[in-house]
Amino acid sequence: MAISIDTVYQRVLALANKEQRGYITPQEFNLLAGKAQLDIFNQYFHDYKTAILSPGNQTKSSDDADLIREKISLHRKYGVFNTDAFGVGVLSNQVHWLESIYKASNTNRVVEITMDSASLEVNSTISIPMFGASAPLMAAIQMNFNVAFQTTTPPAAGNETIIVVLTETETNASIALKFAHALNTFSSFHSATVNGGTVTVTYLQDIDWTISESVEHNAGVVVTVLTEGEPSSHVVYEEVSLEDSHYIRSNKKLSPTKSSRGVFYKNGGGTLGNGMKVSVIPNPGVATLGCNFIKKLNNPSWGYIVVGEKALYNPSNSTDFGLHPAEESNLTNKILELAGIVVNKPGLSEVILRNQAVKEAKENR
Repeated sequence: MAISIDTVYQRVLALANKEQRGYITPQEFNLLAGKAQLDIFNQYFHDYKTAILSPGNQTKSSDDADLIREKISLHRKYGVFNTDAFGVGVLSNQVHWLESIYKASNTNRVVEITMDSASLEVNSTISIPMFGASAPLMAAIQMNFNVAFQTTTPPAAGNETIIVVLTETETNASIALKFAHALNTFSSFHSATVNGGTVTVTYLQDIDWTISESVEHNAGVVVTVLTEGEPSSHVVYEEVSLEDSHYIRSNKKLSPTKSSRGVFYKNGGGTLGNGMKVSVIPNPGVATLGCNFIKKLNNPSWGYIVVGEKALYNPSNSTDFGLHPAEESNLTNKILELAGIVVNKPGLSEVILRNQAVKEAKENR
């Protein structure tokens, strides 16, 4: 839940005007709010470094490191970016701190099986590969179309085949439903969804596909491969400096490989509107990579409309604070501290700094 920009502004005004210390305009508040939020946010990383070096607390809500991790976790995001033929990619301009870059294993094989009840033949069969836990053990998920309808049967002991027996008078939609039900019920290696008379089957393992799906004696069943799903390793790229990347590439033992480990280094800024550049080694070519990062904070803004020479809050034109709700008090104090300089009232800053010191002393007992 975001911290309301209006709530903080009204508190700041109330505290600043106590004892007639001065009025803070909306423009001044917005400038101070952005700086206060960024100061608190950047302090997280320094505080976390200190917290993990100190003795912890078994109670999660009382452990300093856990508390800071909780606050930072709100800003952790996942994203993707594309590399060019030279292995260079440009990150989103929303990246504040880059945490990791990796290449996920390829998408599992996906096939589409379209049924057509009008073309079904007696005892016709459809089969697709099924790999067991001890890959590359292979058997078939088999679908038989028979005159007499029977219940769907699970694989017998030592037999990896699933048989779905149907009557030839059923609709393609009902056949698709029964086939998908058989896969989802009896196979731990597939997942199936249905849309009308079409079943989309996803293989839940990365294996070298040497045997294709087949349709026997039935022109009314069409199998379409949507995704090949070739196997690949999950590669995590380690960040190095540009200088170290040269030494790593020149050393046979340290040289990165496509299948096990890779490295990347930051390579300056991207084009206007984009974030930093990164160079990935070994060169993945034109590829899509994943990244985990800390997202930039949106600039807070107290929006308003002027009515009778008075600024009134306009929520549709405002941006709330992006910090953890626990930071509401710290935000108010920080803005008031900065406001003491703006309104040329050093006493205001002194009061806030003294209150903050007392608060921190109680927390550190």
